[in-house]
Amino acid sequence: RNTMMSKLFLAALATAATAAPTKIPLAKDHNPERSLAHEHWLLKSKYGVHDPQPVPITNYMNAQYYGPIQLGTPAQDFKVIFDTGSSNLWVPGTKPWLLNHPRRYHSDKSSTYTKDGRAFKIQYGSGALQGVVDEDVMTLGGATARVQFGESTKEPGIQWQVAQFDGICGLGWPTIAVDGLEPPFFKLMDQKAVSKGSFAFYLTGTPGEGSELVLGGTDPAHHSGDFHYVPVTRKGYWQVLGDKVTVGGESVGTNIQAVIDSGTSLNAFPKSVAAAINAKLGCTPNFAGECMWKTCPAAGSLPDLVLTMGGKDFALSQEDYILNIQGVCLSGFMGLDVPPPLGPVWIFGDVFMRRWYTEFDVTNARVGFAAAK
Repeated sequence: RNTMMSKLFLAALATAATAAPTKIPLAKDHNPERSLAHEHWLLKSKYGVHDPQPVPITNYMNAQYYGPIQLGTPAQDFKVIFDTGSSNLWVPGTKPWLLNHPRRYHSDKSSTYTKDGRAFKIQYGSGALQGVVDEDVMTLGGATARVQFGESTKEPGIQWQVAQFDGICGLGWPTIAVDGLEPPFFKLMDQKAVSKGSFAFYLTGTPGEGSELVLGGTDPAHHSGDFHYVPVTRKGYWQVLGDKVTVGGESVGTNIQAVIDSGTSLNAFPKSVAAAINAKLGCTPNFAGECMWKTCPAAGSLPDLVLTMGGKDFALSQEDYILNIQGVCLSGFMGLDVPPPLGPVWIFGDVFMRRWYTEFDVTNARVGFAAAK
């Protein structure tokens, strides 16, 4: 069996190494039963912000982008969040208390599974996601590599029960990976399964199909103009230097550390900054941390928010940063104080990435931006 496995695996690598960039379709989860409060909970968990108060999860909606991934031989299908704000791959295992998951990893059904057995644990605000480390073949689009990943055996809190995805595929740097496991994209690079050491996101604002993750390059059909690149300042999250942030021409921050995070729906700024921006925009905060308008603002009535990086301006208009959810308008800015040593940081999530097509360049340790189209 090992000989056959090796032949199949090497053949797959040889094919992938000469292939064009791999395109992975992404779907947008648009579920009114999941609120922006749930998004707040996920954010605080990921960035190590621990709040002793529980966060309500059933207000308006949450939007996440997920796509297909396969593990094992024959392939077992999963829907995962492709998250540049974390660095591990994990999917649900087969323990009895995970029966609510429609898709679970069965190691005993994969001929390419190799036992690792180390404990796997990621700390979240409601407790620890626990499991074991497995090794198997992973396929993203047409790219295949052997990876180590977490098989969850315990998922804390009801938050995971209402999720529309199965697991998370972290696309951050190895320095923030739990258990020192090499992130999936780095495995693809090491095993020459991608033609170029970069990946790019195209995110639409329409629920359903149309969004795309490209492995090994970019897709010129989804952007206009040249890319503007800024260097990574810290290899953990995809963190870059922002010269300044302005709202309506007035500065709200200078020399900021900006994190570009595909796994975060909104933009999450330090609490005092987010509160000041939302006050300027005229929305009213509620108990769940959301800021909304009683009546949706008239088109063109609110100022742009502009992030300047490397001397170039990247603007968000009110059409970009207001989320209209079934006639209720919510602000795309929320408050989050990330503690040292990781913070303070300003997190630019899907609200920003929908407007600006983004390339994450591992080889050159930089992030590139071009106008999405």
